[in-house]
Amino acid sequence: MDRTTSLFSFRTASRQVMPEPGRCAAALLAALLAACGGGGDDPVAVPRDTVRLACDVTDASSGNAVANATVNYQAGVLEYKTQTGSDGSCTLTLPAAEVAGVTFPAASVIKDGYEPQTLLCPTLQGGQSCTQDVLLVPLAANVSIPVGGEIVMHLGDDLFEGAANSQFQKKTDGAQLSFVVADWAAKVRAGYTKATVYLDAKGWQSDRCQNLIGLAGDAGEVNLAGGNSPADGYWGGGKQVPFVFTVAKVGTQRAELRITSGTCAGTTDLDDFEINRLRVYFS
Repeated sequence: MDRTTSLFSFRTASRQVMPEPGRCAAALLAALLAACGGGGDDPVAVPRDTVRLACDVTDASSGNAVANATVNYQAGVLEYKTQTGSDGSCTLTLPAAEVAGVTFPAASVIKDGYEPQTLLCPTLQGGQSCTQDVLLVPLAANVSIPVGGEIVMHLGDDLFEGAANSQFQKKTDGAQLSFVVADWAAKVRAGYTKATVYLDAKGWQSDRCQNLIGLAGDAGEVNLAGGNSPADGYWGGGKQVPFVFTVAKVGTQRAELRITSGTCAGTTDLDDFEINRLRVYFS
């Protein structure tokens, strides 16, 4: 069905970086995410058959550079990833074909001990770059990252039988995805009684499609209606769209987060949408 995304501000990038195959770009996605794109007047131009990402990653609490953070870009059937250097900087050069037609391509910035963040660029064309600053938020004691939930995933059937769609950055990973909350039992023992799930998404249209988000555990499975991304094609979600679950209804020993793509508007067409940056806040 239709593809959508979230409200972020963008600035034109004039900085371009020498290509380094093992390095990559990333950015902060919190309340607002500053992204940049476009060419510049740098002496080393981005080749026309590539696009370039660049970033500077810092600790949101201390302001110190974060080294060895992984930046992961999911493209088609391939993934591109690298790590930040000792100064927190990173660059990645991708084939232009990997972002051709993609509305706001997104990558993930991942580091143990931190919440994952999203690198969000405007639509890129060959010969352009995207440069961003990324603030990584230290992982609080009450926050869990579901296993595998820190990278961009695509749910749906790749059929797009509804209105005209923009192009997603990767093929579907399936109609239902599951992500284990590995420390669920430990969080329950710590006395938490509520689990609130947050994520970023684009193309999510649960107002017209039977999408579900749920937690399944030893006590049972609880499902809620999925969310809706902004209709103008931006990524949406973050902490503005919470999904709240009662721990006792899920279980005390184990739990996994399940996200399901459902049929849309009385058709057999599944909703196609992408998700990123899954987090579970316990309280």
